[in-house]
Amino acid sequence: MTSSGPEQEPGGPPGRRARGPVLGRLALADRAVVAGTLLYLLFALVPWYRVAAFDLGQGYRFPGASVNGFDSGLVVVAFVLLLLATAWAVLPAVADVPVRFPRSLVTVGLATAALLLTLVEWLSDLDVGFSPMGLLALLAAVGVLTGAVLRLLPELRRSASPGASATGSPAPDPTGPRAGAEAAPDAEVPPSDDPEPRDESPYRGPPPTRPPAGPPTGAAGDPAR
Repeated sequence: MTSSGPEQEPGGPPGRRARGPVLGRLALADRAVVAGTLLYLLFALVPWYRVAAFDLGQGYRFPGASVNGFDSGLVVVAFVLLLLATAWAVLPAVADVPVRFPRSLVTVGLATAALLLTLVEWLSDLDVGFSPMGLLALLAAVGVLTGAVLRLLPELRRSASPGASATGSPAPDPTGPRAGAEAAPDAEVPPSDDPEPRDESPYRGPPPTRPPAGPPTGAAGDPAR
């Protein structure tokens, strides 16, 4: 017999659910969200481009500098959104928080906003020069969004399946007649040649005799001519 109650740890108090590592309880799409956020952090810390030193004149000189992603406010906001998306994706592995909508919708929305902010920042930096690290950070945001969408699709299918039965149309019965098949008309019983029902009783008398067929008689009893 299988138990429907919560799993218990060996030797632990009753009602306590056995828990493993957090990453072991995550789906593959949720792991992609976590990995994409970590890669985004790495690519944002690496310098995106360098500005060479140049002389401003009159004894003023601008020193060279390197600029990374976190020097932009858009990238900072995008990373915060990715952190929120990751926390929301990992939350079911830590605690049970029921919601009345597909929970990955929140992850998809946050990842989409972070992707758009990163795209705007990377395109604006093209005036200074092409930034490979900026492109990699953009691809990391795309990976986070892809994992969130892959996690959302089965949730949408599960939420749509009960709605189909709530429309009032009963599910087809596999044991019943096939759809489109019409009921066969009742077989017509051929009429009996005997106008009277047969008596199957063992005490029935001899069958009635019929007069022999002859020529029709007239009114006086003579044969009609």
